[in-house]
Parts: sequence; structure tokens; C-alpha cells
Amino acid sequence: MRGCEQGSVTVVVAGLLVVLLGFLAMVLDLSRLYQARESWQGAIDAAALAGARQLDGTVNGTVNAVLTAQLTLAGLKQGGALSAGSNLNTVTYRIGPCSSPDSATSALPGGVVTAWHWSQSTPDCTYQGASASALGTGVSNPTGLQFLEVDSGLQAALTPWFAQFLPGFMAQSATLSPYGYAVAGYAAPLPPLLFR
Repeated sequence: MRGCEQGSVTVVVAGLLVVLLGFLAMVLDLSRLYQARESWQGAIDAAALAGARQLDGTVNGTVNAVLTAQLTLAGLKQGGALSAGSNLNTVTYRIGPCSSPDSATSALPGGVVTAWHWSQSTPDCTYQGASASALGTGVSNPTGLQFLEVDSGLQAALTPWFAQFLPGFMAQSATLSPYGYAVAGYAAPLPPLLFR
């Protein structure tokens, strides 16, 4: 009878150990995700602030704002603040007249995607896409446009290191995608500030 009780305890302890190891694996993988999201958010905040300083009510100012934001992100990636696999080509830039932009969609290369992670607040104004590349010339009528929006888009999902061995976790792996979003601009007489 005593050997049977010891066997039962061993089975229970083994089961609890498997459950505890599973939770530990999820905690480690989720901490990687939150660290990646924090890195992206910090980089996007820095890019939005740096770019917003260039907005001066001219077409060149809008081009310079986007170029400065792009260079800021590239420098942060090169410096290791963003992972080597970060895709800066998915980042979009828009310029507008207020700190609460329309947020239904974001124009990305190859189409329009719903920006599900944006604020659900009611927009106060319409933003215009801007570019500093040879394909774009900034915003054609920049008068009154003092706010720069920088959106990383969803980055590639992180591959779980440990939790991939847990049943059903891989189906949730799309939620392991880091991203960042910020709006920065002027609210006179203050210097450029982050609004989101």
C-alpha cells in the first residue's frame, strides 16, 4: 500500500513540474516580446520627436521631417537599439495639423492595412502621407502641418524560444509581433512634444 502512495505522489509532482516549466517558458517568451515592443516604442518616439523639429510649414520641412525620422531609426538600428531583423521599410510617416490624427488605415507599400493598434479616440483631423524618398516629395500644401506621425507597422513575429513546445501556443504566435507608434509636434509655445 505504501509503494502505491509513493507512486501517486511522484506522478502528481511530475505533473506539477511540467505545468510549472510551461509557465516559465511562457514568461520567458513574453518578456522577450515586451522588451522588443519597448525597444520599438522608444525608437519610434525618438524618431517622431526628431522629425517633428524639422516641420516649418514648408514642403522641404516635411521632407526633412521624414528624412530625419528615417535617419534616427536607422541609427538606432545600427546602434543595436532595434534588433538586426527589424524592418524599417514597413514604417510609415504622415503629417497633419493636430495631435489626434485619423486612424482608420495606414498606407503601406503594397496596399492599405488596418492599423489595429492605434488609439480608438475620435480623430480631430486628417493626416497626409509623406516621404523623403525619390518617389515622394513630402506634403504639397504644408501650411499649418505641425505634427508628425510615425508608425512602425507590425514587425515580424518573434519565434518563441521555449513556449513553442506547448500545445496551442504556436497558433498564438502572431501576437508576438512588436510595433511602435507615436505622434509628435508643436503645441505653441512649447517645443515638440509626444502626444501618443
